[in-house]
Order: sequence, then structure tokens, then C-alpha cells
Amino acid sequence: DVTLHLYDLSKGVASVLAPWLLQEQVEGVWHTGIVVYGKEYYFGGDIYYDTPAETGFGKPRFSVHLGTTLRQKDELHAFIVDELKPCFSREAYDAARNNCNHFTDKVAMWLVGKHIPEEVVSQPDLLMRTNLGKALRPILTRVLGQYFEPKCSAEEVSDFSI
Repeated sequence: DVTLHLYDLSKGVASVLAPWLLQEQVEGVWHTGIVVYGKEYYFGGDIYYDTPAETGFGKPRFSVHLGTTLRQKDELHAFIVDELKPCFSREAYDAARNNCNHFTDKVAMWLVGKHIPEEVVSQPDLLMRTNLGKALRPILTRVLGQYFEPKCSAEEVSDFSI
């Protein structure tokens, strides 16, 4: 099974402030991870995996079942190293255009042939339409691209080097 975990980085604040700042209602500021093979894979300046729902982002606010995959774990790791790692690095991170949600969308498409919810992937576009969002983009990119020190990364784990 392949599951999408959604974490609200705002811890509920976005649902209160968004109507005033964005003139739209949003439930949260989403960070996502893909759960498959007993691990949660995500991007936060580098590509990481961890125990599901025990990442530095706390407990997921929502979980969405995406489907079942016929792909094997070693195939996923090869895909991450060969295809995704060059595009998803600390240097390539961008809070609006190349973030965790873009990563999980690509992994979901590869694993089950379907995208994660569009409202998650396109959420930064809402913020970037505002002057505040444009001003905050460099700060968000710097902060979110180095969010915390995870337990396992593609760089450090031999399991990723297939």
C-alpha cells in the first residue's frame, strides 16, 4: 500500500489567517511524505526516509491512501538516486517550485500512476500571488530547505546506493 501523509506546518494557524492574508480558506500549510515499504519518504533539503508518522514534522494531520504498487523497494531507491536526487537537493529546494509536495507527487506517480491532491501541490501558488508571499519566498526557501536534522538521508544510508 502507498499512503500520503499530510502535516500542517502552521499547526492550525493557516486556517485562521489565510482568509485575511490570501482571501481564501486553507486547512494548513502542507508538508507531505509518502509511506511505502514500512518507511516514510520525504524531501526537506535532501531526500530522507524515516519511521512513518515519526518524522520531525510530528504526527500527520491527514493520511490519504493512494493505491497499491507493484514496484519493489530496491527499484524505488534506484529511482530516487538516479532520477530524483539530482533534482531534489538542498541547492535545488524552492519553497514555491521545488518542495516536498513536488517530490511526493513524483514518487506517487512513479509508484501508483496518480498524482497527490492538486490543492496540495498548487498551494504555494496561492501564497505567491500575494506581495507578502513574494517577500517571504526566499526566507521560506532557506528555512524549510533545512527544516531539521532527520534520522536517515539518501546521502547517508547505504540502502539508497543501489
